[in-house]
Amino acid sequence: MTEAGRDLVRGNLMRALRLVVLTIATLLLVGFTSLLPLAGHDDGGVRQVVALALLAVVGVVAGAAVLRNRAVGRVRWVLVVAVFASAAVATAGIPGEQLMVRAEWCYVTIGWFLLLVLVDHGTVAAAAAIGVFVAASFGQLFLAGQGHQAADLVVVCTIALGCELPVLAVAMAVRRIAATAADAAGQVERVRTAEAIAEQVHADRVLRYTDTTTTIVPLLTGLTTGTANLDDGTRARYALAAARLRRLFAEHDEVPDPLLHELGACLDLAERNGVEVYLATCGEYPTPPLAVRRELTEPALRLVARADSEARVVVLGTPGRVAVSVLADDPNAESEPLTGNDVGVSVTRLVDGPRVWVEATWHTPS
Repeated sequence: MTEAGRDLVRGNLMRALRLVVLTIATLLLVGFTSLLPLAGHDDGGVRQVVALALLAVVGVVAGAAVLRNRAVGRVRWVLVVAVFASAAVATAGIPGEQLMVRAEWCYVTIGWFLLLVLVDHGTVAAAAAIGVFVAASFGQLFLAGQGHQAADLVVVCTIALGCELPVLAVAMAVRRIAATAADAAGQVERVRTAEAIAEQVHADRVLRYTDTTTTIVPLLTGLTTGTANLDDGTRARYALAAARLRRLFAEHDEVPDPLLHELGACLDLAERNGVEVYLATCGEYPTPPLAVRRELTEPALRLVARADSEARVVVLGTPGRVAVSVLADDPNAESEPLTGNDVGVSVTRLVDGPRVWVEATWHTPS
């Protein structure tokens, strides 16, 4: 499962959980609002109306976020204050002996609205807010001198918490499952990456082995058996094979400019054989892929391997183009065919007597 898929599953589960909390909070609010006529029209009844109105505002704001599947955002803390203010208004001015009668709805409802506002933010924050409300309720009861009613409040809070705490447990489980899934998916991705790297390394080794067996081994066999005719053409083939080997060794070096590094490794052998080689660069260019670098350097390798005295190699680059041009003396230039490739490298050659100019060009994909 991808990261986006995991987030989608977790988001759907959390949205379903928030919808359940919104439904319960709404039903409780509607139910207790229907009992308002029983509260009378004194100041206590007015305060109950104000308290329920505050909860209604909280429910509308948080409910709109739930229905749109969005987080409540920074306004959540204002809503938390409004929920606690509702509880304070509902219980203010009520005689102590009537707290468990006229404000009982408060002890059952407030926790659900705290869950509605905070469950998407974190289970710790929601649990802490409910804990603060429960502790404040007991403190208010004892301050009112109604400690003997603590048992009644324990029963009410037990019933309320028995319904609210499972919601917190489900929210914790959803986050834990999502974290476990993320860890498992990360491990799977690491394994896939390692397998891909191993396959690429194996493919490179197979390619190197194929190059070695098809080009170098026959030359070495002829040399060791004494069947090779060491004329100028054969010597050029040996020089070309040696240059390819040096390029092969240089291909996996960690260098800033792999193309220039591989080209320099190839030309170094020609210099040791007495050919004056001039290597220069002009412009900035992106690093071509390995297959492209091989095709760019191949014409230079072939021409320099047959050069008699000197060779000039220039790497020309722009952000969208790389070219390797070679100017050398090659008495057998006319017999050297131009070979095609399937990586987008074009080769141009001009011959003027013993002087040959070859350029291999690659354009970056647009």
